Parts: sequence; structure tokens; C-alpha cells
Amino acid sequence: MRSQLRHTALLAGAAVVGLAVIAFAQGQPAPAVQPHPHGVFGVVLDYMRRQPFILLFLVVAVGYALGELKVKGVGMGSTAATLLLALIVSFWAFDAYQIQYALPEFTSTVFFNLFIFAIGMKVGPQFLGGIHREGKHLILLSLLVPLLSAALVYASRYFTHLAPGLLAGILSGANTATPGFGAAQAALASGSAALTGDAARQAPGNLTTSYAFLYCISMVLFTVMMSVMPKMFGRDAVADGKKMEKELAGEDSAPLPGTADSFIRGYMPLDLRVFRVENPALEGRTVADLDHAHPRVAIERVYHDGRVYNPPPDLVLSRGDEVAMLGPVSLLLAGGPHIGPEVDDSKLRNVKFDTVEFIVHDKQVVGKTLGELALRMGHGIYLNALFRAGDQLPVSREQVVNKGDVLRITGSSKRVADLREVLGPPVKPSLSTDIITLGLGLAAGALLGAITIPLHGIKFSLGSAVGLLIVSIGLSILRTHNPALGGPFPESARQLLEDVGLNVFIAILGLNSGAGVAHAIEGGLLGPTLIIGSIAAFIPPIIGWMVGQYIFKMNSAVLMGAIAGARCNSAGMRAAQEASKSIVPAIGYPVTFAISNLLLTLICYLFALMG
Repeated sequence: MRSQLRHTALLAGAAVVGLAVIAFAQGQPAPAVQPHPHGVFGVVLDYMRRQPFILLFLVVAVGYALGELKVKGVGMGSTAATLLLALIVSFWAFDAYQIQYALPEFTSTVFFNLFIFAIGMKVGPQFLGGIHREGKHLILLSLLVPLLSAALVYASRYFTHLAPGLLAGILSGANTATPGFGAAQAALASGSAALTGDAARQAPGNLTTSYAFLYCISMVLFTVMMSVMPKMFGRDAVADGKKMEKELAGEDSAPLPGTADSFIRGYMPLDLRVFRVENPALEGRTVADLDHAHPRVAIERVYHDGRVYNPPPDLVLSRGDEVAMLGPVSLLLAGGPHIGPEVDDSKLRNVKFDTVEFIVHDKQVVGKTLGELALRMGHGIYLNALFRAGDQLPVSREQVVNKGDVLRITGSSKRVADLREVLGPPVKPSLSTDIITLGLGLAAGALLGAITIPLHGIKFSLGSAVGLLIVSIGLSILRTHNPALGGPFPESARQLLEDVGLNVFIAILGLNSGAGVAHAIEGGLLGPTLIIGSIAAFIPPIIGWMVGQYIFKMNSAVLMGAIAGARCNSAGMRAAQEASKSIVPAIGYPVTFAISNLLLTLICYLFALMG
């Protein structure tokens, strides 16, 4: 534990030293403007300006690689490494060669929205359970962290003179609250702020510069802090994440329909064994006779007269034939000797099995018990689980099947295909993604987030992030009721959207911020902005963590997401998922993110009016 804290302190210390070097540079003369890039690096950096696509994905790739590096178990993670690398490249290009990168903000928005949507599609089924358990605590944390941060920024006025516009810029940048920054811009543009003359002209620039500078610094350091916070307070986030997953799902529960793990079979009390026909009593008997003699064992394939058969009932058996049988191990061990010896090396062992889900609609099935269905169509298949309205039901012979129930079944490809005649088309694992649902979901989420409510000149909205989270969480919950809803959404595709979406967004943010950092240095804003912003950015989440851990007794994985949401920091939430190796942090994120964003939007607007 001490070793981990020591390496964490070294990592944070390196970041502080880097910031100190930048702070020292504010007393140095401004770099000379170069009419043309010079030297090898200048030519390369200028080429990257003209080829932003290459620049963007080089930064993403190298950032991922750097994020994998660890010093005795401590690393930055891909998100923080990507942002830090993008900032360094951007600042270097502008400071040394006057090269300013300007990647389209629309591209950044697209990838960020894909990331948020992917998170909601994963966390939906656990979200309601997490809210039920921790809802009150999440609301209190979402008030505590932003209000404490605002109080610290406001209190700084009594210790130092802040230039016009810095109050709102520091608060929004330190909390990575883009809606708050937008509200402050609107307040200054309205002319209602208590500013006149030069102060009124300087305020918008000070607001933008302090916000951009602190946004980047806060994003990097907070992401690193979230990765190590549980260890600093003696908690095991990985173990807590697994514990919460078990509590929400239940120890013996199967994955819900429509979720990432829904088609993972896990343990099945069945086996496939191959026996050679040596019993003289079976000579001249048919497969139907053998089926009748072993009613709970399915004959999947037969090797007869040099050919492999998916056996018809009237196929006549001969001595030396091989029979592949599927069933409970105890029945196979008991019935096998009546057929003949078991065969180890056989052409019949490559029977393919499918795990699929059927949604009950047929009138011939509705109202029947599982026992009745087993007698009619259960030969050679295994019922993994039964779900109704998103809840798993106990499997018993007396359990009645209702319309809309979901049956998860495993069996050979042929037997599963035969079930289509009664149960209809199955929902199968797929490598394709339903783009229609993805597109409509993204549009609906953005539309929900864009709805504004005017209040005394302030326009409140959920924002696209919260809107997309609500829509995607709702869609993922509906898919647990009906896995066919919205078409296939494979976990591999969802994970790709999550990983690439956030890191491309982060890379664009860093690459576009080099000029803002340089201007903060040249304008002499760096010192007070850095000191006050660091206090406002990191003291409140640490206090919030202590309250959540010691007073609320929260699960540390959920607490990580709650703190990231209260700090309006999506990259921090991603870092929490990486550190806990779990999706659980996303349970605590949406509620605190939404409330904190609304609070900070209001407070930043008021700070801008105050000047």
C-alpha cells in the first residue's frame, strides 16, 4: 500500500513540476513569430496541421500505448495519457512554431455522443438497482461537490484580485462544466454583467482562456486521481465492483436478455458422449427404438455404413455404428453400457451448439407449463433461464409461460432450428449492429438534451450527454424485456464505440487547446488561475469521497462514478471503469452529472453577472 501511494505521489509530483515549468515560462518573453515552420519538427508539425486526420489518430494510438505503461502497477490510463499527449503536441506546435491546430468541434461532439450512448447501453439494467440502493447519497454528493467548489472559488476574491471573467472561467474549467461556460458567455454577451469599459472588453477573453486552460489541466489530473483514489483510502475498487455486480444481479442469476453476457452459456449439466453399438439386442433396431429406450437422452448424430447422419427416426442400426448422445452425464453413464463402449476419437463429436432466446407469442405455448412444453419439444435442448418483464423466474415443471416471456435455450443447431416452427424466430448472438436504432437513439437523446427551459434570462437544458444517457439507459432496459427490440447490438461493437468515442473526443480537446494555454501564460493569468482552479477542482471531490466512504458507507466502485459525475468529468468516469475493471461506476454517474451540471450552469451565470 505504501509503495502504491509513493508511486502515485511521484506521478502527481511530475505533473506539478510540469505545471511549474509552464508557470515559470509566463515571466519569459513571448516566442518570436515564425513566418514559416523551420527544422524537421516544424515541418512535421505543420504537415500534421494540414492532415488533421493523421494527426488525430496518431495521437489516439500513441496515447493508448502510453496509457498501457505502468510503473510498479501505477499508470495514467489511456484517457489521461491521450489528453496529456495531445496537450503537449498542441502547446509545442503553437509555442515553438506558431502552428495552431483547429480540429472541427462537430467531430468532437459526434465521438463524445457515441461514447455516452455506448455507456448507457451497457449500464441500463444495473442503473435502476443502483439508484434504488444509493439514490439519496447520489443526490447529496451531486450537491456537495459543486457547491463546495463554487464556495472556494468565491472565497478566493478575499485573498487575491481576479481579473474580470475569471471567476466563472475558473469554476467552469476546474469542474469541466461546458454548460456552465456557455451560460457565463451568455451572461457577458447580454450586457447585464456589472462591468464597464476595459473590464467589459477583457472579461470574455479572460473567461475563455481560464476555462480552456483549467479544463485541460483538470481533466488530466482528475483522471489520474480517479484511478488511484480507492487505493489512497484503502479500498479495493476491483473487488467492490465485482461485489456490486453480484448484488445487483443475484448470485445465481443469469445475465438479463439484451445484455452483453446474455448468450454466454456458462455451466450446463449436459454432455455429449459417443458410443459404439456392440449390444446384439440393438442389431436391426431403429433410432426411434433407441430414443424410446432413453427418453431423456437425445441422439444427435449417427455414423452408419461409412456416412454421418443427422439420424431420421427410421434409420436401422447395425453393430459397429457410432451414436452421439446428448443428455445429463448421469444418464449417459448409466445408459451407455447398454449400447456399447465409449469412443474417444470419433467423427461425431463436432456437434455445434447454439444459445438463443425465444420470445413467447404463439397461442400454442402461452398458458402451458414448462413441464408440458418439455414433453412436447424439450428433447435434446436445455432451458438456461426464463425471464418475464426483465426479471428472472425460477425454472420448474409447474411454471406457467405467459405471452412475452423470454426463454433462453441451448441445443444443437438442428434442434434449435426445429423450435422455430412453434416458438418463432430466435434472437441469436450477432456480429452486426442495428444502425437504425443507433441513429434514432442518438438523435432522440440529443433532442432531449437540447430542450431548453428559460428562467429569468438563463436557459436550462439537460445537455446532450444527459439526454443520450437517459435514452440509451431506457433502451437497454427495454431490451431486457424484449431482446429483439432495437435489433442486434453486440458487445464488441458497443465497446468499440465507448473506447474510440471518448479518446477521439479527448484528443481533439487537447489538440485544440495549445493556443489557449499559451495565451494564459502570455496574459499572466496562469498563476492565480492555476492555484485557485486546482483548489476548486480537487479539494471538493476528495471531501466528497470521504463523505461517501465514511459517512454514507458507499461501494467504492459506485462512489467513483458518483464523484466523476459530480465533477462533470466523463474521462474520470472512464478511468474509474478501467481502475475497477467494471461497468459499475457508470451507475453512480448520470444522476450526479445531471444535477451538478444544472447547479454549475446557474452559479457560473451568476458569477459572470458579478464580473
